[in-house]
Amino acid sequence: MNQSLPLLTPLRGIAALMVVLFHARLLLFPQWMESIAGHTQLIENGYLWVDLFFILSGLVLAHVYGEAFTSPRRIGYGRFLWLRLTRVYPLYFVTLVLLVGWELYKAKHGVGFYAGPLFKMWEWEGMPPFGSPFTPVEALPSALLLMQVVTDQGLTWNFAAWSLSVEWISYLLFPLLIPLAVTRSRWSHLAPLLALTVLASIVHSRGTLDVTSGALAVGRGVSEFVLGLWLLPRVRAAQRLPMMQRDLPLLIAFVLPFLLMQFTMTPQRTLLLIGAYVLLIWIAAAQGERQSPLLRLLDNRFTNWLGDLSYSIYLLHALVLLTGCELAHYLAPGLTDWWFAQTNPLLGVVATLLMLAVLIGLSALSYNLLERPLQRRLRRIGKVRQPVMEQAG
Repeated sequence: MNQSLPLLTPLRGIAALMVVLFHARLLLFPQWMESIAGHTQLIENGYLWVDLFFILSGLVLAHVYGEAFTSPRRIGYGRFLWLRLTRVYPLYFVTLVLLVGWELYKAKHGVGFYAGPLFKMWEWEGMPPFGSPFTPVEALPSALLLMQVVTDQGLTWNFAAWSLSVEWISYLLFPLLIPLAVTRSRWSHLAPLLALTVLASIVHSRGTLDVTSGALAVGRGVSEFVLGLWLLPRVRAAQRLPMMQRDLPLLIAFVLPFLLMQFTMTPQRTLLLIGAYVLLIWIAAAQGERQSPLLRLLDNRFTNWLGDLSYSIYLLHALVLLTGCELAHYLAPGLTDWWFAQTNPLLGVVATLLMLAVLIGLSALSYNLLERPLQRRLRRIGKVRQPVMEQAG
C-alpha cells in the first residue's frame, strides 16, 4: 500500500473501471442503455471519471517531483520528460501497433468496420479499414506523437488515449506549473480560481465537460492537473487535522461523487462534481497511516492491485471492446446478431462481468509482461533510476 499518499492507488482502479463501463454501454450492452439511464445516470456520466485522473496526476507528480524542481534543482527537464515518457508511452505504443495490425488484417481479408447496432444506426458499419472515424490513416502521425488532442481527431485509434495526450502536454508544462505546489506565491492562491474559471467556461459554452479534442480538451485536463498541484500543500497541512482521524468525512467524500452522478449532469452539477473530486482526494491523501474498518475496505491488497493495473485497464479496454466486437462479428456474425437481440438484463450483467474479468486478466498480463518490464528496460537505457513514488504517476 501507498503509505505516503494512501487510497490514491485504489481510486485510480475505481475510476478506470467506471470509464470502461461508460464505453461498454455503447459496444457491449447498447440494448439496455436507455433502460439503465432511466434508473441511474451513473454509467452515462462515466466519462467524468477521467477528470479524477487529471487531478490525481497533478497531486502525485507534485509529490514525486515537486521538491526536485525547486532551487537547487535536482532533476533536469529532459530527465523528467524521459521518466514520464518511459512510464506512459511503451504500453500505449504497443496498443497502437496492435490496432494498426488489426486494420492491416482487415484490409487483407476485406473486413469492414463493425461495432454493433448503435454504430450501424450512425451509418458507420462497413466502413473500410483505415477509413472509419476511429482509425483514419491521416491521424496516425499525431497519435504516434501523443498529440492527437490538439487536432480534431482526439478519439482516433486508441480512443481512450486522448486523455494521455493531455497528460503529455501537462508534463511539458510541468516546470511552469510546479511553483503552484511548492511556493506560497499569489499565483498559488489564485490557481484553483483560475482552474475552475476555465472549467466553468467550458461547461457553460458546451453544456458539458465531455470535450476530447482541441483547445477546450487541453484546458479541461491542464486545469484539473493544476488543481492537483495546488492540493499537495493542503494535503500535508490537513494530515494534522482531527477530522482526518475519523471515518465519517472519508465516507462522505467517497460516496458524494457517486451520489452526484446519479443525476443528469447540468453545468452546475458538473462543477460541483469537480469540487467533490477535490474534496475526496484531499481527504483520502491526508489519511496518513491510521487504520480503520473503512480504510481496510478501501485500501487493501485487492484494491491496490486493481489500482496498479489501472493504466493497463484504461489503455486495453478500447482494444477489448472495439476490436473484440469486430473480431466476434467476423468469426461468428450470427452470435453478435443474437446477442444484440437479447433483452434479459441478467444476460447483460453476466456479459459485463465476463468482459471485466477478461479485461482485468489481460491487464494483469500486460502489467507484468509489458508495462513494467518495458519501463525498467527503457530506464536502464536512459540510466535513470525510478523514484519511489513513480509508479503512482
